[in-house]
Amino acid sequence: MNERLKHLDEINKSLLELAENLQDEFSKKKIALSPEFVLLCFFFAKASKTASAVFKLCRQGYTEDACVLVRTIFEIVVKCLYIFKENSDEKAKNFILHDKYEIRKQLEKVVGWNRKIDLENKEFEEELESVNRECIILEKDFKISKKKIAWPHLDVLSEKVGLGNKYYTIYWLSSLYVHTLVRSSRSFVHETDSGLTFSIGPDEKLSEDVLIWSFDLFRLVVREFDVRFNLGYKERISEVEEKFNKFMLSVTNEK
Repeated sequence: MNERLKHLDEINKSLLELAENLQDEFSKKKIALSPEFVLLCFFFAKASKTASAVFKLCRQGYTEDACVLVRTIFEIVVKCLYIFKENSDEKAKNFILHDKYEIRKQLEKVVGWNRKIDLENKEFEEELESVNRECIILEKDFKISKKKIAWPHLDVLSEKVGLGNKYYTIYWLSSLYVHTLVRSSRSFVHETDSGLTFSIGPDEKLSEDVLIWSFDLFRLVVREFDVRFNLGYKERISEVEEKFNKFMLSVTNEK
């Protein structure tokens, strides 16, 4: 690992440690959790664990797999920022209910297919009934009709929260590995004069880019979590961000 990569590694490590501290700080407070705050806790926890996985995979040289997980962090960030940009209570309820509707839709397909081929279906039918009940309860509690649920596609959400440029760069690039598209093949096989060479061992080729993307995205969730729950970590988060900004400036100056 070169010195520049070591420095970036330390910056990411510092942000992950701050995220752990924020969890501890949150647990000390008795906070009434509305639907949007429950979602924020979920987004923060998921992003924290995924960012940790990205960090560890990069350290071990599995950078393409780490790149796949950056896509997940991006989706979390976009949903989080969109919900909390305005009308967070309404958007959180829409998101939760929309998710239930999607689960119900998939279960209906499974149940229908199993019936078609005479496959044992009891477990899925019971799960479908359970989800149906949950939908009815949520519709009543949230005062929402399913006809009003419309959740925008990720590209639209990205533009609404000012991350359209990252959608068409970071998200698109990581999607090459998610969907095993041919363009990503050069990371795994190379054509030489003697034939194909396989590159399936650990390497650092994507480490710098992936760690930059992961930090740049994950910090947005960390900042949102700190601000919304008033945990008092604004200055410490800014200090780590400043280190990151200086690192990025040094990278730019080297080019």
